[in-house]
Amino acid sequence: MPDWVSRYLGLDDLWSVLGFALVFGVSRLVGSPMPPETVSLLASGMLAIYWFASEGLRARNAERHPNLRVAFWAIIAVASGVLVAR
Repeated sequence: MPDWVSRYLGLDDLWSVLGFALVFGVSRLVGSPMPPETVSLLASGMLAIYWFASEGLRARNAERHPNLRVAFWAIIAVASGVLVAR
């Protein structure tokens, strides 16, 4: 793995993306009546809250700027919310 990748991204970021994909994929497989935008809003909102509230997660990623992860997932949630509201 290149140095710049390991400096900015960690294993917790991979788990976050995989968790998002899992929630999204499972909702599609079970034939959920929720539109994809709503599923994205829920999954990314949960990840933003988790990154914000988890002290252990934030401590493990202190050198990787955990507030950027909160902002990233919050932006995804807001964008999904805008699509849901349209």
